[in-house]
Amino acid sequence: MHDIRDIWLYANNILWSSRQMINAQLKPLKLSSAEGNILLHLLTREGPIPQEEIVAQLDISKAAVSRALKSLQEKGYIEREKDARDKRASLVLLTKKANEIKPQIEQIYNNVFSIASQGVSPQEIEDFVQLFARVSENFSKARTGGGSHRGQA
Repeated sequence: MHDIRDIWLYANNILWSSRQMINAQLKPLKLSSAEGNILLHLLTREGPIPQEEIVAQLDISKAAVSRALKSLQEKGYIEREKDARDKRASLVLLTKKANEIKPQIEQIYNNVFSIASQGVSPQEIEDFVQLFARVSENFSKARTGGGSHRGQA
């Protein structure tokens, strides 16, 4: 019977291994996996995105997002401007330079997915995604106090 130790071991290995592969492939672009993750997210969206939305959607701390965005801005991949509706908020916009590397960024993440999905059927991938979505939702609810996290099956 499997328990949390098995899940923890496999989840940590998946995260560590994928991060190492992504970092190695992003290195020629002088990007970290954190920067790559944010760029990939931005490249799949249209128009300016509020910085707070990036924090919420990627579930990364404000400080980590701010550091990555500062670095991406210094490298010329994004611009930030004040939100006309809320002067305290910043909007993040991709630059031409970012759009030029979009195919490379997508290929890097597709390479990692290709490795991860070797020998895995499309149905197993679908089941895996649905399971991880439920587990992620459970953790989010527990973190925000929106659900019980004590022995509930």
